Amino acid sequence: MSIASSGKSQKERTSSLTSINNFEHLASVEKAGWLNKWTNYLKGYRQRWFVLDSNATLSYYRKQITWCAFPVGRRTRRKASGDGCSDNESVYESACGESIQRYVYAEGDGDDEKPRNLEDEERNPSEVGHTCRGSINLQEARVHTDKTTSCIVISGQSQTFHVKPQNEMDRQQWVNSLEYMRHKAITKAESEEDEDAQMAQNDSNRSENLILSNRQISGKLCDLRTAANMMNKQSDELMRALNGTVETDKNSLAERADLLKITTAAVLQAAEEFVQLSEQSARRLNKIEQLEALAMQHSSLERAATKCATGAPLSVYSDQEDEFHDAEEDLIMPCNSTSPAGVHAVPAVRSDRHSGAGDPSSSSPPSSQSNAPTGRQRRTTVPERPDLPINLWSIMKNCIGKELSKIPMPVNFSEPISVLQRVTEDLEYADLLEAAAKLSTLEQMCYVAAYAASNYSTTCHRTNKPFNPLLGETFEFDRMEDLGWRSVTEQVSHHPPAAAHHAEGRGWTMYQDFTMTSRFRGKYLSVIPIGFTHVVFPSTNSHFSYRKITTTVHNIIVGKLWIDNHGEMEITNHTTNEKCVLKFVPYSYFSREQPRKVYGIVRNSEGIPKYVVQGTWDKSIDMLKVSSWNGNQEKPKVEVDEASLKRIWTTHPLPKGAEKMHNFTKFTIELNEPEDGVAPTDSRLRPDQRMMENGLWDEANKKKLEIEEKQRIVRRRREAEKELAMKRGDKYEEYEPTWFVRVQDESNGALIHQYKGGYWESKEQHDWSKCPDIF
Repeated sequence: MSIASSGKSQKERTSSLTSINNFEHLASVEKAGWLNKWTNYLKGYRQRWFVLDSNATLSYYRKQITWCAFPVGRRTRRKASGDGCSDNESVYESACGESIQRYVYAEGDGDDEKPRNLEDEERNPSEVGHTCRGSINLQEARVHTDKTTSCIVISGQSQTFHVKPQNEMDRQQWVNSLEYMRHKAITKAESEEDEDAQMAQNDSNRSENLILSNRQISGKLCDLRTAANMMNKQSDELMRALNGTVETDKNSLAERADLLKITTAAVLQAAEEFVQLSEQSARRLNKIEQLEALAMQHSSLERAATKCATGAPLSVYSDQEDEFHDAEEDLIMPCNSTSPAGVHAVPAVRSDRHSGAGDPSSSSPPSSQSNAPTGRQRRTTVPERPDLPINLWSIMKNCIGKELSKIPMPVNFSEPISVLQRVTEDLEYADLLEAAAKLSTLEQMCYVAAYAASNYSTTCHRTNKPFNPLLGETFEFDRMEDLGWRSVTEQVSHHPPAAAHHAEGRGWTMYQDFTMTSRFRGKYLSVIPIGFTHVVFPSTNSHFSYRKITTTVHNIIVGKLWIDNHGEMEITNHTTNEKCVLKFVPYSYFSREQPRKVYGIVRNSEGIPKYVVQGTWDKSIDMLKVSSWNGNQEKPKVEVDEASLKRIWTTHPLPKGAEKMHNFTKFTIELNEPEDGVAPTDSRLRPDQRMMENGLWDEANKKKLEIEEKQRIVRRRREAEKELAMKRGDKYEEYEPTWFVRVQDESNGALIHQYKGGYWESKEQHDWSKCPDIF
């Protein structure tokens, strides 16, 4: 299809072409070539054209394309071929938010320079082949090589590429290019972060200069008042000295003295007005700076939202047409020699279960955590949270233009536990898993669903942020004697932040990779966990897995903070193919649904509903047997046997005075209790976290900056060594976690960190030589 000639001159065409190509942020191609990409089990590996640009973005296409230049986030121009475009035409792709508009531009003599929209025309197979099928920003991605299969795995926040190069040399070249561009992007982001910090420091200096100027003006005003008083006294003395003079001279001098007093008063009044105007001007300037800071932050958030709106998570094996939507971000603690307050004997934690009337055949195993206390003394209180004022504007000024995961958040907004301890807090109701180990697979599904919902029970009254862990930080919690389980957690990655968790109990094993992404929407903040939680029961050989749901923090700017958990959680038994879709109903002022409601249907391998799980994630969960259903797989309507109702989970009440102790439960209070024999990287030993718990917030903020700066120095040294090795062509060993190893999950194909053992053996031998020095 040709474009009609408009008779434009070559100069006009060149000017028009230049205006189209005159975009900012042009990115160049760093590497491009054919790679075999895993699509799905039916098609296997298929050849795709991959392009790595200078902005560390890896994209792939079904057909090879020749790139001229492409502006990041704006328009993309490439040479076109196929039925939809003539040989002398170029295709421009304009990416804006969630949509991609595509245009054809002709470059031949005498052709009309006006682009035409290809979306308005019938798309042909050749044109579809030139469409970008997916892209990953390497700055927040992970690059992993499977030596056994020669496969390169690039894991982003929303999708994962499994690719195979043609040969070993090609594989090494791609790995080097990917690692180099990822390192370059991270370094650039950190450089921009340092520039933002310098800008914030300059703003602070301007404010200090303004305060100093006001003080100087006030000092001058005091001097002026003193001079005026002296002038008044001199005038009075002059009057008294002239009382004996001639009457006419006395009158003349009196008039002059009065004039002097009037002049002095006028000068004093003018000076006071000047100072008042200066103070008003200073206040206005301060408000302008605050508004400017908020505007800059809002602009930065808009850019980040536009850049990060990459769409809903895609399947690892998906090669279908990509459809993008808006997607919906960790902390630590120290230990000192101060003995904790309120140490008393604590009975074993257990869940309350009340069986409903009816079904006598239903199994209701007793809780195995009703054991008598073993004699270990555990604390029942933590120091009360001090009521200190917060300078919100000074904190926000330091946050302008930074990602949420990189903001140096003061401890004023934190609670004295780390993210690793918060992840371990999921095990407060682990007795559900011990009880499930003795049941059938369908009943196990109900208990696993209740356990998954119990993980959110404390979010309704806790809105503070835990401490972000340092790379290599760990947390162990050995409750084998009283509760029948033990767990170990490690911070395995810093960019992006990720924690690996492994726990084992009587009849069950649980492990998970915990990382997340966040989106700030002005009035609220959405936190979206990434990764799967796995629960294994050896008694039935059942392997369950599920993704956690979205948590939203409301009233970020104005009003009282409150948290809502919402979304659908699909729990799958990979052994039997039984499933449960557990829906967390979002809160709404206009909804008739019960607040914080949870509802799910447990289906067997044939998709037939067998149980219903219902309740609220902040109070209790019940299970009921399904007596009948309508046979509709998409929208099933079920009838339940009310006599089979059984309460399988109830929350523990908060201890007395919990509102002054960060709203911690008894279990949470025990998490940060000092303990002998733990690893030197344990969260209990982090000094700023311990200072914060003891109410020493100013000292905690200073120590927090020192610890974080130490971590930055280690990271910069590691990156410098890596860059030097890459320039030399030498192999560089990436950072490896101490207690976990990265493997591919057999159940879903995702990369996870699996516990490789050795922690508890090292504790028994008091050998912590493997642990890094992080505190």
